[in-house]
Amino acid sequence: MRAAVISDTHNLLRQEVSDLIETCDVILHAGDVNTQILAEQLEKRKPLYMVRGNNDGEWAAGVPETLSFELEGVSFYMIHNRREIPEGRGNADVVIYGHTHNYSCRQEENTLWLNPGSCGKRRFTLPVTLAVLELHNGGVEVERIDLIPADCKDRSKKEAVLEDLYGMDRAVAVKRIVKGMDRGETVRVMAEKWRLPEKFVEQVCRIRVTHPGVTAAGILDKMEANAAIKK
Repeated sequence: MRAAVISDTHNLLRQEVSDLIETCDVILHAGDVNTQILAEQLEKRKPLYMVRGNNDGEWAAGVPETLSFELEGVSFYMIHNRREIPEGRGNADVVIYGHTHNYSCRQEENTLWLNPGSCGKRRFTLPVTLAVLELHNGGVEVERIDLIPADCKDRSKKEAVLEDLYGMDRAVAVKRIVKGMDRGETVRVMAEKWRLPEKFVEQVCRIRVTHPGVTAAGILDKMEANAAIKK
């Protein structure tokens, strides 16, 4: 099982985050969604485990402040502010929290403490981050995802980071999709096989179909050109 761990979105669902969620099985949100509309959008995408943050208003009256659950044999305890954890409650396999907008991941005895940081509106020069958990038979692997590093100011650095978002270079992804098309594989099959957003796979397939003979490099050029036109 693959879980997207996010927090402090503050009414902003970035496209990169939305795409990454499509590669996961569940969403774990550590609070400060800010609006019911965004919470409902997330619920429609994947099974959602969510706690209430200090900026979640009256709409979130029914959202729990803490949540205990188990996934793939791994026990979780989730709360927005770590300082508010009741004594003795932070003894799950994984404790997830947010609030600070700062990524933190460390093992303390038998418990993994994870703050995915904020993947919503950027606060000052803090990084924009989230995490992905790979859960299998009681085991946990954590991957930190940096959307915008703390010292990132120019667009080229941001784009370089985003290219690593799906675990492979975009050029490699395009070449794999082209080969998959030659084998007759569907968009969904390719997306699931390489954990890529279906929209990305669809775009590559569409360009190749409408531009016979185009190379992988040519597909990338056209994708960049299309993105520039939309700005």
